Amino acid sequence: MSAENARHRARDTQQRDMFLRMIGILVGFAAVACMALAAIYVVRLNALPLKYLLPIFGVDAVLTILPLYLVMNKKQGVKKGLCITLSTLMAVLNLFVVSYGDLTYNFLEDQYFGTSAVGNVEYSVVAQASSKIELQQSAKRTYQAGIQSTDLFKSEAEAELKKLTPAEFSEYDNISELIDATEAGGVEIAVVQTVFLDTFKEYFPKSYEQLAVLATFKAGAAAVPATDDIAVDITKPFAIFVSGADDYGDIDQTARSDVNMLVLIDPVHYRMMLVNTPRDYYVQLHGTTGLPDKLTHAGTYGIEMSEATIEDIYGVNVDYHVHINYDTLINLINRLGGIMVDNPESFNIWGAQFDAGYIYMDGPHALLYARARKELTNNDFSRGENQQRVIEAIVDRVSAATIAAQYTQILESLSGTFRSNIPPSVIAQLFKRQISLGGHWTIEKFSVTGTPSMQPTYSMGSDRPLDVVLPDQNSISEVSAQMQIFLRGEDPQAE
Repeated sequence: MSAENARHRARDTQQRDMFLRMIGILVGFAAVACMALAAIYVVRLNALPLKYLLPIFGVDAVLTILPLYLVMNKKQGVKKGLCITLSTLMAVLNLFVVSYGDLTYNFLEDQYFGTSAVGNVEYSVVAQASSKIELQQSAKRTYQAGIQSTDLFKSEAEAELKKLTPAEFSEYDNISELIDATEAGGVEIAVVQTVFLDTFKEYFPKSYEQLAVLATFKAGAAAVPATDDIAVDITKPFAIFVSGADDYGDIDQTARSDVNMLVLIDPVHYRMMLVNTPRDYYVQLHGTTGLPDKLTHAGTYGIEMSEATIEDIYGVNVDYHVHINYDTLINLINRLGGIMVDNPESFNIWGAQFDAGYIYMDGPHALLYARARKELTNNDFSRGENQQRVIEAIVDRVSAATIAAQYTQILESLSGTFRSNIPPSVIAQLFKRQISLGGHWTIEKFSVTGTPSMQPTYSMGSDRPLDVVLPDQNSISEVSAQMQIFLRGEDPQAE
């Protein structure tokens, strides 16, 4: 009887061993497949230096293939349960790499990188409220309509209006002339960019109250592949223009540029230079003649106009640009878990109190902090400095090792809230260099100055002056000189 029991135990052991062997082979091959998929994503991203890539692949291969080899071995004594456990762990680990790699690859290859936003523009159709005009496609008469001659999407806007009602167009230099023409009877309706109408409402509320908004529509173009073929050598300093729109929602919607920040990057010496230009700087918009305008209005003509105008001001070449809006800042900072900012002065804006000293901010509060102007001692100049502090705090937070655990959430929070013509390859090269060489980044902050004034503008015309900042040419020359030194890549320690 004992011999029979021994045979039964031996048969049960053999069957259990065969079962574990089959499970181990299946799990092992699955782990190998996951390893191969992870390797494909890592290679496609091209974001890891070779000196790290080979050891990582080597260790991954050994820990993934060895359990499969052992479990396939028919020799007794092989701990198949241990092999199955290790294969499962490696499969999970490589799937984790795949999920991160897939998200990162899609994020970098998404339309938000390597593209240039031409812009979607919202238009308002307005008329004098006393005219009692109602737009109808079946109207038996053709309306006399006005539009700005310099409008970026003039033809598209005219076509969109004609879908609403028959119209013939006359052209005017600016929104003030358009509004005046509706009042004087030169035209019956005016087609204006809503962002300019909002500015008109802000500065000239009495004239605005006499208007009726008959309809709104959008015209323009979606983002297109960037035509900028400048190849950035990441071993040399380069410049990025960051334009922050004063708007939420659609990142392709043209809007006033609330933030106009030049970010100069020197990867060799691990330096960044932040140069802020006040939004109300009174400058000649690139390619225009006649009256200068507030820098913020350049954004309504597209980010390329803002970028080119900045280049004109400082005499530097901007390699790439990044277009963000309010949602970008709020989502990013919330995902980072907030930021700490060294605030130099106490102030209150819209019920939110910001005390002097190191203070914590979530996304909405950081946006309020970056937007405050009239509440600050030096108005627009102080606002620019606060925006620099927010950027510096974000860089510090992103550099923290603990942020790696929130990597996927951070990428997801940014999706759809920004656009940039920086090629994904440049991002990958910078990331690879940082991992390979390490290094702590230092940030230098500069701002140009000026004098508050009231002046006529290109956008609003000569009859309706706006609050502007007259540039201090000496401060521009000084900052420009610092930028030239920075972009030459001179070692700051050698000075």
